[in-house]
Parts: sequence; structure tokens; C-alpha cells
Amino acid sequence: MAERLVLHIGVQKSGTTYLQQMMQDRTAELAAIGALYPVPPRRRAGATRVNYHETATYALLGGEYSWVTEERAARERTWWENLHKQVRSWQGTAIVSAEALSVVRTEAARKTVEALGASDTRVFITARGLGRLLPSVWQQHIRNGKSSSFHSYLRQLARQRESGWTPLEEDHGNHLWRAFALGRLARRWASIVGSDKVTLISNPGSPADRLWHRFLEAVELGDTSGIPAPDDSTTVHSGVTAPEADVLRTLNSNLVGAEWPRDDARRLRARIIEGFARRSARGPRLGIPAQFRESVASWSRTDIDDLRESGVRVVGDLDELLYSADAEPPEPTASDVAEAAGSAAATAASWSPGLKNPLSKAV
Repeated sequence: MAERLVLHIGVQKSGTTYLQQMMQDRTAELAAIGALYPVPPRRRAGATRVNYHETATYALLGGEYSWVTEERAARERTWWENLHKQVRSWQGTAIVSAEALSVVRTEAARKTVEALGASDTRVFITARGLGRLLPSVWQQHIRNGKSSSFHSYLRQLARQRESGWTPLEEDHGNHLWRAFALGRLARRWASIVGSDKVTLISNPGSPADRLWHRFLEAVELGDTSGIPAPDDSTTVHSGVTAPEADVLRTLNSNLVGAEWPRDDARRLRARIIEGFARRSARGPRLGIPAQFRESVASWSRTDIDDLRESGVRVVGDLDELLYSADAEPPEPTASDVAEAAGSAAATAASWSPGLKNPLSKAV
């Protein structure tokens, strides 16, 4: 049984994939100082960019995640058994990282801690300010094929917040604020392991390696000087800009209306996003629209104040997480959107998923 469990629960879009990739690339160096970062046994000989800790928890928690069906939970059973066996058989510190755990309710959180069974469980939250988090989460939905507007997304969040904390804590499908409200997230896990065993790590953004060093400081693995520092081969998700997100959202809507096969649409989107990344002038990043800035500022102040009062440990500076409208980017111009649309059209015109006329339906 692991003597100590480092349970990294997210939140999503706070640098979790970056940290997971760093640890997957350094399993041998971590093991040399007594820390296990579990990877699938059959992939130990080669590098992998696929973190399986989250999908393993699908088998454990199943329908606690609103997007996980019984069939999906059953398919992930082997992943959970692998993860569980490795953690339970390790004698030092085991590290488990699954950002979806930030949205689970109290009893599911308790079940996770008990199932992993470490003598000493420490919970770690990586956090990003709402001003960067909300645009990043919404644009990820767009990258995944959704077509709802950012305004609609923010209105949904406002309605949920206004409904009060009881439904947010108890309603199975109403999970967004269970992760985004950092004070309540910290308190939920502190109620299980104790406030002295919950640490929040603020992600200041760039440079990316600052988050890695803060994470190592927070988890206290001992002498980490032998662990390679980040280099250019360690990649993170590349975002899309405001005009690019606008183009993708419209494309998604058109592809659904044209009844494109899901896999073909996914491949086309991936190609277009790759094309966006090669552009030298991509327009402004996505920001909070003006009519929502007062609300976001209020949410941010309330959540950070709650976090300060929670008694959990903080690595970094909570002021980095506070929302400021002064930091918002300019709105994209019509020219910005046109340039992004031109890039998408050029990519689409040179690509075919094997259909006789792949573009005709989307026009």
C-alpha cells in the first residue's frame, strides 16, 4: 500500500495535461526518488501522451460523471484495476492525476480516497483565474465540435450560480461550479482529508515551467534535482484565438446541419486547427465579453475570499487568480475573422475525408 498519495484533482484547463505529460515523461526519475506515477504496464517501454488516470476513475465512479454511461464505465474496468494495483502495491509516494475529480460530489470524492487506500492522502488543486479559465473551457467545447456561443455558455453559468449552492453541490448534472468555485472545491475535499492536507497551486500562465516547479514544491517529493526540467519537447494544448473560435463554432453548426459523419468532422476540425497554429498573425485571444465582466469579477472575488478563509495551503499567489477587466484583450475585428475564415477554407479545400464531394454539404 502506498504510504502517501498525491491526488491531483485538476481543475480542467489549469495546466493539468502539461503536468501529466511532464510526469509521464519522467516516470523513471520519479521512481528513483520513491514516487510512482502509474502508466499502463504495456506502455512502460515507450512514451505516451495519453493519461489514463481519469478514464480509470470512470470505472470506479461511473455515472457520477454525467458524461459516462454504464457501458463506458464497464469498458474502463481494466484501467482502474491497473491503476489500483499499482498504487496499492507501491511502498512510497503514489501520484494520481485526474482533473475530472474536481466535479464530483462529496460521497464520490470520499469513495475515491478510500478506494485508493493510501495511509496518507494529500489533495492538490491547480487553479487558474476565471478570466482565463472560462474562455479556455468554452473554446475546448468548440474544438470538440460544439456550436453554442460563448454568450450562451456564460448565461448558463450565471443561471446555475444564481440557483444557489445546494443544487450545485447535489445535482448530478449541474457540475460546472463544483470545479470552478475554488473555495467550495477546497472545502469539499478538506471535509474528507482535512484542510491541512489540501493544497491549492495557482497557475500564473507563462512561462509554463513555473507551474511545474510550483507543483514539485507543493507535492514535496524530496530531492528533485535529478528530474529533468521542461524543454521544448514538452507540449501543452494550443488554444485558438477569438476569431478562430468564431469560425470553428460556425463551421461546427454547418457540419451538423449538413449531417456530416462525426469522425470526418472531427478530422476536418483537427486539420483546420493545425492550420490556425501555423498562422503568424492570429488575432486577439478570447476574452470575457463586456456585458459579463462585472459578474465574473464578482464571482472571482467571492470564490477567492472563500478560498482564503478555507484554511487550505496555498502555493503561489492568490492575487494571480483574481479577475481584472483591465487585462481583457481587444475584440476581434471583421478582418481578423475574415483572415481566420480564409485559413479554414484553404485547409478544407485541400483536404478530403474520402467522400465523393466532402465540402459540398458544408457550403
